[in-house]
Amino acid sequence: MRSFEFCNPVQIYFGNGIRKKIGETLKGTYTKVLLVCSKGPFHENGLYDEVASDLEAHGIRVFPMKDVEQNPKLSSIREGTEICRSHEIPAVIALGSGSAIDCVKGIASAAAMECDPYDLYWGKRIAVTKSLDMITIPTMAATGSEINNGSVAVNEETREKYYFTSDFPKYAFLDPEITLTVPKRLTIWAGMDILSHTFEYYFNGDDSSEFQTAFSEALITSTMRGLEALAENPLDLEARGEIMWCASMTWGSGLTKIGRGEPDMACHGIEESFSGYFDTHHGACLGVLTPRWMRRVCGEHPGIFARFARNVMNIRETEDGKAARLGVEAYIKWLKSIGGPDTYFDIGDREFSYEELQRVAKTACRIYGGGVGYLHRFDEKETLELLQSGRTAL
Repeated sequence: MRSFEFCNPVQIYFGNGIRKKIGETLKGTYTKVLLVCSKGPFHENGLYDEVASDLEAHGIRVFPMKDVEQNPKLSSIREGTEICRSHEIPAVIALGSGSAIDCVKGIASAAAMECDPYDLYWGKRIAVTKSLDMITIPTMAATGSEINNGSVAVNEETREKYYFTSDFPKYAFLDPEITLTVPKRLTIWAGMDILSHTFEYYFNGDDSSEFQTAFSEALITSTMRGLEALAENPLDLEARGEIMWCASMTWGSGLTKIGRGEPDMACHGIEESFSGYFDTHHGACLGVLTPRWMRRVCGEHPGIFARFARNVMNIRETEDGKAARLGVEAYIKWLKSIGGPDTYFDIGDREFSYEELQRVAKTACRIYGGGVGYLHRFDEKETLELLQSGRTAL
């Protein structure tokens, strides 16, 4: 295992119904908060009003703003930043998916440092020196951003998505009951994000820690079993709790990266430019790209893919190269069995033309210094080829 430093300071409250303790927990610490909500059913199903009323009942004034779209936009972050500055709000609450959570991180940093959010993600790339407090209430299991210090956003003018490193949230309330509002299709799509982030350290070529590799395998298999259960019965609350915790334990907690070296972010690097341009669902596109990436690189690094085949996909082939290929194909078969996205046309009603994909490939490679990926570094031509493959069925 490589040398490392690790700290995740987020206070986590996990459990069915834990959302009902938000006001009680924050009482006396804050007198006013900005409540940022993702677009979705949260006003219609009463969740937003439940959280806001609970806060108000405990003496905390709630300031609202427009709901945040998927792939959060710079304009939303600027709106929230201005509200916090104007009313001297000390804390920001995210209610929703990664869009609200990413937006809150940009708002909290920009408001505290009195800067334009543009200069966090793009522009001057200002390092964060202070932040308003952040509280997260995730409504689906996906990236795990509810307990990490990363944020991505889209610049509407250029249709480019990029990231910055924020402070950590102070509190996270993980309530599996909330995720019952998420339709089966979106639950499966979000699960692709959990798996993708776990793969990024598992498939990075580092074999210096048996525990870390086995830990990633446990997260992968637990997520897969949870998604299988939810594909069968979307109301399975135990399975929803399992995958919610898996999401937090992978990219969110930072535990999978300990002592592992650099992650292979090829799929995320490409996807960020894809969804920034097409405004498609982040996890769904990862579900399309990841198996194609696996097919492309498994022959170059058969050892870890053979381990995946045997330990995760139950392949009994002894020759590594063949086992690696069989494991990838078994994973693809599993994706189809749970209704995972197969092509871009499963996730968006657009042409996804060659010219558009060419622009996505060019943007991704420019942002990441000429290419994407670590296990195999994809140049612009290879990135475009990978993107093109997402137009036809696996």
